Amino acid sequence: MSTRKKLVVPGDKLYTIEEFLPGKGTYAHQDGWVRAAQVGEPVIDMLQRTVVVKQVMKKPYYPSPGDIVVGVIETLSDDIAFINIFSIEGKTSNSTNFTGILHISQASDKFIKSMYEAYRLGDVVRAKVLNDKNPFQLTTKGPQLGVIAALCSKCSELLKRKDDTTLYCPRCGNVESRKVSIKYVLR
Repeated sequence: MSTRKKLVVPGDKLYTIEEFLPGKGTYAHQDGWVRAAQVGEPVIDMLQRTVVVKQVMKKPYYPSPGDIVVGVIETLSDDIAFINIFSIEGKTSNSTNFTGILHISQASDKFIKSMYEAYRLGDVVRAKVLNDKNPFQLTTKGPQLGVIAALCSKCSELLKRKDDTTLYCPRCGNVESRKVSIKYVLR
């Protein structure tokens, strides 16, 4: 097999029907051309005299139960947080705009009266997925999960980790409580 090193999109002319027959990912158009039926790289088989389009786009990966995701807290109330998921650890995702829901019962191993004791708007959170449908139910129970980056609510400096519930600001000295992951970015 021989490969032409270019990307084609549906409808692109590849070869005339006299040159090559259509194979997988292609079709014969009434104008006499073999055209691409999908995005990919055209590959010709000189022995069979066919052309195929090898798909190069990966299928999108969606979070599954047990996956670890990273996202930003977009909405916060006393009992629930909505998280914009932007990364799935260990997976390449072609899709975006996943939403995660973190209920207060899943926020911490310790009892908290309000989500504001553990999280703030804009916090970057590492969480585990509990279900397989969007919006994804999340948990941050466990030492590896929780806030991995947060800004000071007074001066917007990146906070440093003091312990598993305390962050402090190196600029203004402000101290804030969070459900902090052991993977927090600054110690």
